[in-house]
Amino acid sequence: MWRFLSKCKKLVLDAPNQQKLRTFCTNGNVDVSKISGGDEALEHKLKVIILEADVMRQDGKTVPSPEFMTSDHWSELLKLETRSSRKKYLQFLFKVEKKKEGQAQKKEIKRVERESQDFEPNVDGAMRYDLGHNNIFLRFFDSTINHMYNNKLMQAMQFGQKIVIDCGYDENMTKRENINCAKQLMFCFAENRIHNDPFDIHFSNCHLDRDLIKYLHKHIPTMYDADFPMNIHEASYLDMFPKNELVYLTPHCREELKEYDHNAVYIIGAIVDKINNEPLSLAKAKREGLKMAKLPLDRYLQWGSGAGKSLTLNQMISIMLDIKTTGNWEHSLRHVPRRKLVNHEMQPSKFSNYRQTEVSNVKKSTSSWKPKGDPKNNLLNLRKIMNE
Repeated sequence: MWRFLSKCKKLVLDAPNQQKLRTFCTNGNVDVSKISGGDEALEHKLKVIILEADVMRQDGKTVPSPEFMTSDHWSELLKLETRSSRKKYLQFLFKVEKKKEGQAQKKEIKRVERESQDFEPNVDGAMRYDLGHNNIFLRFFDSTINHMYNNKLMQAMQFGQKIVIDCGYDENMTKRENINCAKQLMFCFAENRIHNDPFDIHFSNCHLDRDLIKYLHKHIPTMYDADFPMNIHEASYLDMFPKNELVYLTPHCREELKEYDHNAVYIIGAIVDKINNEPLSLAKAKREGLKMAKLPLDRYLQWGSGAGKSLTLNQMISIMLDIKTTGNWEHSLRHVPRRKLVNHEMQPSKFSNYRQTEVSNVKKSTSSWKPKGDPKNNLLNLRKIMNE
């Protein structure tokens, strides 16, 4: 690896390669000064990585095209220390690029097929009566449906119950956990938006310059628009709501949420703790002097052996939406994955039981069977038959 890097450094120092890198970086593909932040050491390392990717591309490796690479991709490559990790990341980007190219080709083929369809009249002289042709009904476009859902959220902002999602745990999560958490936050927003009686969700403790909100912005590009119904606050929930109305939902406390309070402001911690299992939400709620509660999972559910009791953020929102509407915990906890419950564990089927009994019978019959006569005579008879 060191030989390869030293070779790349020598190539970078050569005048032709310097001119090649300069033209490559100034054509809009890579903004070296923006990525490196003016640091000469990072700028030199970035140029080495650019040349490294170019060499791998010329050797026929799975490296994406320069047009596909963005500043975020180069920044991520700059954080990776080893060449093997950069190679794996480039392979991943190559697969993403090819997947997008395949989707674009399929979309173009469908467009050509749709435009090549004929609109010839039928035998009775009327045009074909289906979508894409003549129809007496108005067509509902996706934009119309989005406006309807956004209008429901705006009404919830005025008259609906408030709920808080605490986004202040991004420093306690790894990069992969932040990516997963951002995806769950997007699902939370989507599940709440399509509900008949949605919450007025407030995303608090949002640091706009950190990874969690940046990944969430990739999933919801319009989240910063003035007319988009999404509440994002850098301030804490303590500065927005009365302290006596706040209830922090944490699975580590002892108090169960037996009855739903329509006047309370419930707080859900936006944390994915696959690696760090510390009770961070419990410690935070105690430090701030807030009331705490947990969902009555053990009261209404029987967990399977080895099943974790952790729920995703979108499952929590779905449960809270149902308990607010129905007040029935048995109905609301239907969003818990069935695979975690004891009555949905894999049970052996009738066929497998039948096969097990057949195998056991065969074993018993073969274990009790013995050859008749002397084994030596049987072997001699077998040899005579083979010679004949």
